[in-house]
Amino acid sequence: MDLDETPKTAFQKLQERLAASRFFTVSLLLHMGIIIIGGGVVLFKQMADPPDFDAGGDGLVGEEAATAGPAEPAPATEQMAPQTPNLTAPSMEAITSLSATPSFAVANVAPVSIAMPSESMAKVGASLGAKGLTGLPGSMNGRVGGTNRAAALKKNGGTEKSELAVLAGLRWLVKTQKSDGSWSDAHKPAMTGLALLSFLGHGETTVSAEFGPTVGRAVDWILDNGKKTSGRLSMEGSISQEGSYSHGIVTYALGEYVAMTKDERAIDLFKQAIKYIVDGQGPDGGWMYNYNKEASDTSVTGWQIQALKAAYLSGYGEGVDVALDKAMGNLKRVQGPQGGFGYRGPADTYSLTGVGVLCTLFWKQEKDKSVNEGIKFMGSQLAANPVEYKHPTANLYAWYYNTQACLMFGEPAWSKWNGLFQNELIKNQAPDGSWPPMTEGSHGNLQKDEAGAGPYYRTTLCILMLESYYRYSPSLGGHGGSLLDKKAGSSLDKKPGA
Repeated sequence: MDLDETPKTAFQKLQERLAASRFFTVSLLLHMGIIIIGGGVVLFKQMADPPDFDAGGDGLVGEEAATAGPAEPAPATEQMAPQTPNLTAPSMEAITSLSATPSFAVANVAPVSIAMPSESMAKVGASLGAKGLTGLPGSMNGRVGGTNRAAALKKNGGTEKSELAVLAGLRWLVKTQKSDGSWSDAHKPAMTGLALLSFLGHGETTVSAEFGPTVGRAVDWILDNGKKTSGRLSMEGSISQEGSYSHGIVTYALGEYVAMTKDERAIDLFKQAIKYIVDGQGPDGGWMYNYNKEASDTSVTGWQIQALKAAYLSGYGEGVDVALDKAMGNLKRVQGPQGGFGYRGPADTYSLTGVGVLCTLFWKQEKDKSVNEGIKFMGSQLAANPVEYKHPTANLYAWYYNTQACLMFGEPAWSKWNGLFQNELIKNQAPDGSWPPMTEGSHGNLQKDEAGAGPYYRTTLCILMLESYYRYSPSLGGHGGSLLDKKAGSSLDKKPGA
């Protein structure tokens, strides 16, 4: 040891100690880094907004359902077993899980600043949130929550892409809703009714996490304006030619809302609206422009029957059963020799045949001769009317009814139609979530209009078609069937005195 060695400083001694324990130091620093990074990831996941793919579905079915495993499909859907695509488990998990962010980039819709609901809607929401969507008619159970919806989607032939297209369309409607709760300047009541139907068809109410405020504002607009017109939901002093469509469509939407929420504020107005439809029925069982009873129009009639369907399912409205029985007689009156349905008299009209088939299945709950012949006629017209979005004969109005009619009828019609329309709608959806103009017009040229009501008309009808897998459940003997589940058959089929 050198006695002349210079004494070491404290820093030099620290360096020697660190050098001697370098392996321990590196290990310590490495583990500290792992702990810091891991803790940051956990904290980020806890603080990040949950993905809104399910649109608040689990919040609508109550605490018990939210903690339970995947539910079996509703009984009404289990009776039908159409051929479906082989969907893998990961695809369905992407639909039901709140922890997975969807990667489907069908639309690039900017986040929307959502206003708080009105005080009245907040009260309704609080009440509904406490009890969830309970007591629904069985045919509407498929739209309740992510689990039921995913099961019905898979069972009836829907896909992950079809569901994501629906969500993109709904988000476009959120973005384009007016501040007063309506949609469109042209045909405002009808477009607002179709938009509300689109949200309700996905199981959305005022308490939905993503879409609740949008639904609340739409309902408020209908209630506020409907009261001013004494229940004429075309929002007119007297129902006009256009109003006969609008009143039926908005009444249909309000009826579904009442059936799903039992909102007491809406019940009396809905009863008033249904009474106009019952009182406006013509002697032949159909409905006409202005409800003038001088003739009947199958296109107008279809919307009135759908509104009466909502009244039947909700349990509100007098004279509904009798009106629907009479309506079946009118549908038989206009059926043509080849099985199609006509406009104001017997004829084989492709665009109206789905109306006749769907409405007959809805009330009679059986595939009788008129239904079978109608389905055959629809199939025979596909060569001349291919399901191609840009084809000159493309007709969204016909497709809207055909989709529901084929699903309710069952096989083999449903698998064939589903294979035609589903991908055609998905691939033609615009990047913003809406559906673009078509080549030719129909029903007032709304399907080819670039502005006005056109975008709302196309987008809502396409959404409603892509919701068909769970919006109403088929229930007739495992082969398709009725939209009802309270009683079987029409009084037209009963023997006198029975």
